[in-house]
Amino acid sequence: MLHGSPVVSAEESPVRVEAYAGARYPERPLRVEWQGVMREVIEIERQWQEPERRCFVLTLEGDTRLRLCYYFRHDAWSASELGGSAT
Repeated sequence: MLHGSPVVSAEESPVRVEAYAGARYPERPLRVEWQGVMREVIEIERQWQEPERRCFVLTLEGDTRLRLCYYFRHDAWSASELGGSAT
């Protein structure tokens, strides 16, 4: 599924995400449009769920690390870039 996103918080940017949807959406992100380019998810380092959102810390191709969150109520994704490298 491909979803767009309105701005959810001032610290995060709206992003488009292609995600795998098994028993629930989103089960795991596959690709993220970051800085105008659709990039593959290389690694999911961590994931967790809160009452209002499901979040992932992941690495995209090109070594970009993001905190990516899906907000259930808004059916929207947002992301913020993290420093450092996963490796």
